[in-house]
This record gives sequence, structure tokens and C-alpha cells, in this order.
Amino acid sequence: MEEKEQKKKKWLLWLLLLLLLGLGGVWYYLNNQSTPTPLASRDLMPDIIDATDRELAERAQEIADADYFTLNLNPEAYFEDGESEGSIQIINPGTNVYPIALELFLEETGELIYESGGILPNQEVTSARLLIPLEAGEYLTRADVHIFDPDTLERLRTTHAQVKIFVNN
Repeated sequence: MEEKEQKKKKWLLWLLLLLLLGLGGVWYYLNNQSTPTPLASRDLMPDIIDATDRELAERAQEIADADYFTLNLNPEAYFEDGESEGSIQIINPGTNVYPIALELFLEETGELIYESGGILPNQEVTSARLLIPLEAGEYLTRADVHIFDPDTLERLRTTHAQVKIFVNN
């Protein structure tokens, strides 16, 4: 009889242990379900109160894009002669929010040889005339790209690139 009771107790203990393991597994599963993480916090964008997650994501991308700047600048410009219009390529992509202006300086002398004027987002310059005539040859230039605030037109920063100019005649 004692043996039967001991077997019964063992079975009950095993059953209790199995039940506890099962409950622990269910609890772990429920607490570790991956809930969708919001793409952007509503605290960071208080002007959007009743926005969906998609609208929040789009607004967050707009804010990120506003801080991002790209420029397409051909590193070579070609002129038939030093006084005529030549081919140059400066593109301010539509993804930018900043207007830009570009100046070219001869590396050798520091002399300003070209000014683009303002280039708004989604605009490009494909031809240009140099400010001073150049003899036939190759010239290394430093391109100063000035980036402006779209609202105040105050210069925010300047970045540099190198452009090689080829004058044929």
C-alpha cells in the first residue's frame, strides 16, 4: 500500500512539474511575442497627433531627407576655347531641400573662373561660360559648393570637390 502511495506521489510530482513547465512555456511565449515597434515616436513629432504608422514613417523620412544633401557634379568640364560656352554638369537633385551655388577656382592661382549663381533643388546647369579666358590645356580647379537655408537663404556650409577643365583651342 505504501508503495502505491509513493508511486501516486511520484506521478503527481511529475504531473505538477510538467504543468509548471507548460505554464512557464506559455508565459514565455506570450511575453516574448514581437510587437510591432513604432517607426517613429509621436513624442518627436508632436504636430502629428492622429497619424497612422505609415504617415509617421513618411514624416520621419521627410525630416531625415531634409538633413541629407547630395550633389551630382561631373568632375570634368570641356570648352572648345577659353572664351566660348562649354559643357559642365552640376545637378541639385530634387531630393535636396537646399539651394546651392558653385564657384570654380584655379588650383594653381586661386583665381575665381566660374560662378553658377543659385541652383534650386531639381535644377541643373549643363553649360557655362568662364569668367576669364583660358589658354588651351588642362586645368585643375577647386569647386566650392555653397549650401543655403531654403527659407532665409543664409549660407549654411560649404563643401569642396575637384573639377578638371579641358580647353581645346
